[in-house]
Amino acid sequence: MACPSLIALPRVCGSAGIVGGVNKLYAVSFADLAVPEGATTDEVYTMSVAGMVNEIGLDASKKFIEIGLLPASASLAETLTKEKSNGSSFMTQTFTMVLSDMNAENRAFVETVMNQPVAIIIKTKSKKYFVAGLNGDFELSAIEGGTGTAQGDLVGYTLTFTGTDSMLIPQVDPTIISDLI
Repeated sequence: MACPSLIALPRVCGSAGIVGGVNKLYAVSFADLAVPEGATTDEVYTMSVAGMVNEIGLDASKKFIEIGLLPASASLAETLTKEKSNGSSFMTQTFTMVLSDMNAENRAFVETVMNQPVAIIIKTKSKKYFVAGLNGDFELSAIEGGTGTAQGDLVGYTLTFTGTDSMLIPQVDPTIISDLI
């Protein structure tokens, strides 16, 4: 199969309001997702022709829950791994967040996400939504926690979720968010 032609990509101008960072985080157990009614595949989501997630299936009475974030304490990143010798490629998606304090609530949250795949929706500071984990391969992969040494050190946990996918992290149609949370 021949590779597609490149598409034109205009430069983003300064008034576009692009701001880095995560503003909101919503999460759900992958087990609480379901194939949307009328879907033509066994995926738990559907995408528009423009490549935006326009439906995410949830079991009845299940919703994405909001996870409180400290300012400037969370990030979502992706990295391409490509193996030319066998033609394989995949994206590694990594979400890192900080939980302040070593309290019962934070411990309970960590225990609920520790051994199961999750899906997350983030809202960026530029007011766009993105989703990771819709393929069931996004899990808590590392926890670092402690009391710190100095008075200004973190007392709490840094959580890292990691997964792989065959596609870039997709944007979510903002009109479906109210149905999901």
